[in-house]
Amino acid sequence: MNAFASIFQDLAPAVDFGWAGRLYVVALLVGVPFLALLQPSDREMDLPPRSLLYASAVIGIWLLAIITALILLVEDRPLSAVGLKWTGVAPFVIWTVVTAAIALVGDWLITRLAAKFGLRESRLTYHLMPRNRRELTLFMGVSASAGFGEEFTYHGFLLAGLAGWLGNGWIAALVANLSFGVLHGYQGQAGVVRAALMGYVFCLPVVTGAGLLPAMAGHFLVNALLGLGLWKWLLPPGQEVPEG
Repeated sequence: MNAFASIFQDLAPAVDFGWAGRLYVVALLVGVPFLALLQPSDREMDLPPRSLLYASAVIGIWLLAIITALILLVEDRPLSAVGLKWTGVAPFVIWTVVTAAIALVGDWLITRLAAKFGLRESRLTYHLMPRNRRELTLFMGVSASAGFGEEFTYHGFLLAGLAGWLGNGWIAALVANLSFGVLHGYQGQAGVVRAALMGYVFCLPVVTGAGLLPAMAGHFLVNALLGLGLWKWLLPPGQEVPEG
C-alpha cells in the first residue's frame, strides 16, 4: 500500500511567480481559452485546406511556447522550475507508454460515450486528420509542436504557477485542464471533454515527479498514431469516414 501510495504523492513543480508570471498564468487560464471560444463555429464556415490549418496550428503553438519561454526568462526561472528536466530512462519510457496508452483508450471511450449521449463532435475533428503522405508529413510537424508547446505551456508553466498558488499539484492539474479543454473547443463539446480529461492524464508524470518530457513524448505519440490512421478506430459504429 505504501509503494502504491507513493506513486500518487504530490511532486508537482510549484513556482511563486512575480507580476509577469502571474499575469501570464491568468492569461493562460482565462484569456487564451476565451479567445478560442470566439472562433466561428465550424458549422458556419467552409473548412479550410488541411495544409493551411496545419500551418496555422504550428505558428500558434510555437508563438505561445516562445512567450512562455520569455516569461520564464523575465522571471529568471530555469526550465526545470516548470518540470522540464531529465529524470532517467526508466521513468521516461514507462510514463510515455502509460500516458499514451491511457490517452488512446480514453479517447476511444469518450468519443463513444459522446456519440451515445449526443455531445456534438466538430467537423474539424476529423477534417484535420491527414489523407495522404504529404499531409501526414505536415501533421507530424503539428504533432511534434503540440507535444512540446502545449505541454510546456499548459502542463509546465501553468501547472507550476497554479500549484504555487493553490499548494496542491493535483488540484492545480484539474484547474489547468479545465482551461486546456476549453482551448480545444474547436473540436466541439466532445472535444472539450476529451482534451480536458486526456490533458489530466498527461499531467500524471509531471505531478508525480517524472517531469514534462514523458508528457511531451506521450502527447506526440498519441497525435502521431491518430494521424497514421488510428483516428478511424475512434469512429462510433455505423459512422462513415468523413470525406476529405
